[in-house]
Amino acid sequence: METENIKKIGVIGKRPDDVPEAWPIFNAPRPLYGHKEWQGLFEHGIFYAAVDPDEYGAEGFVKRNVSLDGWLVEYWTKEGVLTETKRYLLEKYSTDEEAIDALNERALIDTFYNRNHDKDR
Repeated sequence: METENIKKIGVIGKRPDDVPEAWPIFNAPRPLYGHKEWQGLFEHGIFYAAVDPDEYGAEGFVKRNVSLDGWLVEYWTKEGVLTETKRYLLEKYSTDEEAIDALNERALIDTFYNRNHDKDR
């Protein structure tokens, strides 16, 4: 199942325990299709759906979810977000490692969310 070119959204938190790792999870501002569906915290919307890639209808669910502005959810740890955001800022904007290291945790997390909630990403 092809998910490479689907928009993604980074979320700090733990993947739901009852959704296997191999199942892509979508999030959108409207109800989605999947083998498991629920409502949760607002990220790109409150509607979530997980698709079992081995079940009948998986490709159709993915296509429908993309057409409904569903974005794939990528779960991150806080430590992973801080490390990735520092790497991104160093690569993109500055070679001044001290200035980036001086940023507080909130500023780094805000940068992560601003970057990962960008529709053009």
